[in-house]
Amino acid sequence: MRYPIAIALVAIGLAGCNASPTKTESPATDTAESAAPRADATAPPAAELVRYSCADGSTVEARYPTPDTAQIVTNGKTVDMKVAQSASGARYVGGGWQWWTKGMTDGMLAPLKAGEDIASAAGTSCTAAAAQTVN
Repeated sequence: MRYPIAIALVAIGLAGCNASPTKTESPATDTAESAAPRADATAPPAAELVRYSCADGSTVEARYPTPDTAQIVTNGKTVDMKVAQSASGARYVGGGWQWWTKGMTDGMLAPLKAGEDIASAAGTSCTAAAAQTVN
């Protein structure tokens, strides 16, 4: 007698899973139109600017607009970077550079040679002097 009740409960549960949505959405596409900001979207908060002093005497200014991007300024040039795989810390690559950070206080800037995904050059270590919010 317990089997018919169990079957009925399973059928009711599965019926709820199969309910079709009232609105049909088209699949997302990777086009410029789909990447355009929506009118009702709110602006992201200002990216925090972090200034690093490096062991070779240079400086790096870094912003992290999204969890997957970084923008650095080094030698007077702005470089847009994307996150790359790392064993620890956060590693970004772009514009011929690799920027690898540990938290918001330590970083390593190294040039990427043609065809490299991971810098073979030792690079220079950098330490954050101060963090400030930029509008």
